[in-house]
Amino acid sequence: MLRVAETINNKLIEITGKILYHGIPILYFLISIAFYLKTYDSAQIKITLIQIGGTIVLATWLVRIIEEDVGHFFRENILAVVSLFAFLISGIISYTHSPLPLASANELVRRVMYISIAVIVIKEFDSIEKLNRLFKWLFAAAFVATVYGVVQFLDGRFFPPPPEPGLDPFIWRNAFGWRIFSTFGNPNFFGDFLVVMGPIVLAMFLRSRQLHLLMLWCLITFCAIFTYSKGTWLGYAAGILLFVFFYIGFFVKSEKFKIKRVLLGMVAVTLVFVTIGVYRNLKKRPDSASFRVYTWMSTWEMINTRPVLGTGLGTFYVIYPAWRRPQIFFIEGRHNTETDHPENEYLEVWYDEGLIGFGVFLWILTLFVMSSFKNLQVFSRINRERDGGDVRAYYQLGVMTALIAQLVHNFVCVSLRFVSSGIFLWLLIGIIGALNLHHPMPKTTEEYRPGKNNIPKAVRRIIQVGIIILAVYFVKVFYGYFDADINHNMAIFFSKQGQWPQALKHYETVINRNPSFIMAHYFMGNVFNDRWMPGDADRAIGKYKDVWSLAPNYVQSHHQAGLIYLKMGEDAKRAEDGALNRGDKKAAAEYRKKKLEIWNKALSEFSKYKMIDPIFPLNYYRIAWIYIQLGDYKKAEETYLEHVSFPRKLRAPPHNPWDEDWQIRRKPEYAETYTNLGNLKFMANDMKGAEDYYNKSLEYNPEHLNTLKNLTILYGRTGRIEKANQAWFRIREIAPNDPDVQKIFRPKQ
Repeated sequence: MLRVAETINNKLIEITGKILYHGIPILYFLISIAFYLKTYDSAQIKITLIQIGGTIVLATWLVRIIEEDVGHFFRENILAVVSLFAFLISGIISYTHSPLPLASANELVRRVMYISIAVIVIKEFDSIEKLNRLFKWLFAAAFVATVYGVVQFLDGRFFPPPPEPGLDPFIWRNAFGWRIFSTFGNPNFFGDFLVVMGPIVLAMFLRSRQLHLLMLWCLITFCAIFTYSKGTWLGYAAGILLFVFFYIGFFVKSEKFKIKRVLLGMVAVTLVFVTIGVYRNLKKRPDSASFRVYTWMSTWEMINTRPVLGTGLGTFYVIYPAWRRPQIFFIEGRHNTETDHPENEYLEVWYDEGLIGFGVFLWILTLFVMSSFKNLQVFSRINRERDGGDVRAYYQLGVMTALIAQLVHNFVCVSLRFVSSGIFLWLLIGIIGALNLHHPMPKTTEEYRPGKNNIPKAVRRIIQVGIIILAVYFVKVFYGYFDADINHNMAIFFSKQGQWPQALKHYETVINRNPSFIMAHYFMGNVFNDRWMPGDADRAIGKYKDVWSLAPNYVQSHHQAGLIYLKMGEDAKRAEDGALNRGDKKAAAEYRKKKLEIWNKALSEFSKYKMIDPIFPLNYYRIAWIYIQLGDYKKAEETYLEHVSFPRKLRAPPHNPWDEDWQIRRKPEYAETYTNLGNLKFMANDMKGAEDYYNKSLEYNPEHLNTLKNLTILYGRTGRIEKANQAWFRIREIAPNDPDVQKIFRPKQ
């Protein structure tokens, strides 16, 4: 009986070991190369892979350590893993006091997966054989990603743009113009992968001198250049600089001056090209730098609201709209976009988890960078002394350089919360820990020798079965998230076609599968708004309230709610007019009261959105329209003037760190507002005021047809026929085929 139990124990250890040793490298390969274009987010497949794959890996490992004498390992190596568990605990505490638990839950799941992978790699990847397998899969992923990057490069330069077919067979071709993004769906995410893989591949080439690794490094360098990402260039340059510094210091003998010259020359060329490239791109696209500066300023203000404990893990993207500086709208040129992360991982950790969590994060980075340096000292000495060298020295060189280069990149770009970036930081930390703890590291995996296990066998089996059941449950939940993303994509398709029942059916599926999917609630509200059947107004408001329970300031939700109330008020006004026409004064009074109540709600929602986005013209126009309907022309004028005057406020501190005339970016919008002001004065019979505003509109847009037409009417009203004729000739020059022009200049019969 004892022998049977021991056989089962050993078999369980063997099976779980194979799953971990093969599963983690394959999982990283799949996450790196996978994309799926039938979901709303092409990167959703990466999220699903880390959720499902991470769940399977974690469950497998938990089953394994329950079967092992795991206490000995953790007691002996507590300092290596305590910082990781502290960061996990920091995330859990942050989740418990988060004001928006669903947003925090999504990030907490990723935190659990990341820390689990780091700890598993530290403990289980204890031989050269296992690390070799891991790196081979990473190199395979790099080959696939970079070759596809080259395909995108060729496609963008030598093939016609969409909708014509090109070398890239996928529908997202040319999504970022000439910038390549490969299997990552974004040049910055792809760049982060290249920043990580470049030093590792170069280190292993210098170890093995294998041509295919040199070719891979050249492909990585080529793709890094043509991401046209300044953050990638900075991270890659930092990697080259550090790599050469460490290689000369630890691997090159003092008499090898030729090698030193080559390496230092490589550094010099890299620094020159990166400096010129960054400078030229900043001149060409200065808004990318401005975007980051303004986002960082807002993030710092958010940090100061709760600097010690933080606001809550993963809540940045739902809280940020209330703090976003208006300059961002001028820079992006759109109003319904989201900023998920502040383009600086360090600021985001501080915002999420406060000074305490940020301190733990810095502790981890410092601990493992210092461990890397000490490892490199030891391994490089052994590499010089041992016949055939020591491959660990090259592992450590590549991994340490990759880690620091990624941390440089994450100071100015992307975020470690994105799966394609986050998985690599924690993998690098895991590899450093494994190299540090398993010394000397055997070449091949040693046979497992069972130790004493104080947990009774029956208890172990119950716990293991419970872990497996829980893992199956979470796999089902996470697949539901993936299915929700597919249904969201379908719902948008049907919405664009005006097929409301089908769209709503898919949105309902989205919400059932993933209750935290904010956009599905928002788009459902928009569908009800567009469809506008009986009862749709209340349904739309209900969905926007669902949005606010998840994200209080989500994109344009308050403006959309205001629009619903505005339309409801219009319905009440029509009912009031109908009652008056019937002579039913009592009903008319009731409808008037209802109209005023509803329009006040509209004004309230529009005002909330104005606080979030103070430059959106339609928000001002709709507020002014309500005041006009209420007969309050003074308030309407003040509203229009508030719109055109706001950019001037941004030119003075504390709104602007530098002086910039933001108004010139949106001249047509301000021209339209001045036209509306002119129309307002015209309705009030103030011809002088109307003319002044119309002329002001033409200063912003000399070819504004409606303004010119309104001026012809004003000139005719004030008896200036010659000026009216001149205006009509000007209109004909601008738009000779305009129907009004055709009518005015039609030859007399």
